[in-house]
Amino acid sequence: MNMIKCPQGHHYNGEKFSQCPICAREGKSGGKSVKVRAVKARSVQAKPKSAPKPAPVPEKEAAPVPEKKAPLLPVAQTETKPAVAARPKEEAKTAPAQKTAASPSPKPEIIIEPAPEPKPAERSASPSVHAPAPEKITRNPTVEELTEILKKEDIDVDEEMEIDDIYNMAIGRNGRLIKYIGTTEVVTIPDSITTIGKYAFRGNESARKIIMSDSVRVIDKFAFCHCTHLEEIVFSNNLETIGENAFLKCQHLKELNLPASLKTIGKGAFGRCSSIRKVIFPGQVKKISDLSFFSCRNLNRVIITEPIESIGNAAFSECYGLKKVVIANSVASIGESAFSWCRSLENITIPSSVRTIGNWAFYGCQNLTDLNVSLLTRDIRDDAFCGCENVFNVHITEFDKDEVSTDEIKKGHRLTLKILKQINKNKAERYAREHNISMLFI
Repeated sequence: MNMIKCPQGHHYNGEKFSQCPICAREGKSGGKSVKVRAVKARSVQAKPKSAPKPAPVPEKEAAPVPEKKAPLLPVAQTETKPAVAARPKEEAKTAPAQKTAASPSPKPEIIIEPAPEPKPAERSASPSVHAPAPEKITRNPTVEELTEILKKEDIDVDEEMEIDDIYNMAIGRNGRLIKYIGTTEVVTIPDSITTIGKYAFRGNESARKIIMSDSVRVIDKFAFCHCTHLEEIVFSNNLETIGENAFLKCQHLKELNLPASLKTIGKGAFGRCSSIRKVIFPGQVKKISDLSFFSCRNLNRVIITEPIESIGNAAFSECYGLKKVVIANSVASIGESAFSWCRSLENITIPSSVRTIGNWAFYGCQNLTDLNVSLLTRDIRDDAFCGCENVFNVHITEFDKDEVSTDEIKKGHRLTLKILKQINKNKAERYAREHNISMLFI
């Protein structure tokens, strides 16, 4: 604001008036005016009782200024917002015309607006201080609390259950591990345990390595199922039984060193263990149960040793990475879908001890090219090799003898035609023409 002082001592705004308006009304000559500098008045804190809080004024529509008879005086600029700045320009221009004559030398009136009320976020400069959270007390549950938990999980509980605070285990009668309640990554099963009970470790997400003492003889069904971070197991040297689905979906379990003492592997014991790469069966297992290694997708090598007599249904189904399979001469039957969808399997030798090959036993083995089979394998179901489109060499093992009878040759051709018919009928017809065999056998 450009304030000018006239010779009569009046102050007026030089930007709005060319001469002193007070002198013009009084008929006095304004003479030569002198420019003065507006003095910034010191802001005085308004008392809350005498100066009520003004209502907020919207920016677009300012509240009308009431008419005053006092002359227009300069408004001191405070640190917040000048009072004149809130008035519209049109009202500021018309304000001098509405005012009456003032005293020749009025004292300057200082209008101070109250400081705006701070926002709720600005009221407290220091951050809010919360009361410290109470410390969590970690302890093992009591026998009564654990009993209620186990009943909800459908786990058998006996009256003699005790909690071992050293190994974080609930132990029942006869050394049965009922439930592991710890959170450590390496779990050691003590000598007092002979049986790892059903659901003992089910869904545990902290255990990465299990070390069993040689006292453990039985792993019950579902004992370690869904232990998604379990990577390694050191089995007991006296382990005899692994129950159904005992290690189902242990996705990070990599090595599987089964002890020589093992006799029984239950149904689905290692199903969906997608990180296992090699399986060598110990010398006392006589049966590979159904779904034992179902969908172990990175399994690439299986050695089936004596005295195993049967391979269960879907035992190795959907093992997409399986490339090598060795079957011992003790095996008498291969179950339904036993090796179905083993897409990486390229050759297979069926020993002469095998009498039965079930339906879809090798279904969908797309890369299987060489098949060695014996005449003694007489019961080959109609769909055993269905979907093996790339098989072009069916070799009869009896043809390798120095002396082969005519009857064996005829039986060998018939067996070959039976297998080729399952794979592709056109291949069977071509084979029949090449060996002058009647099409009645197709």
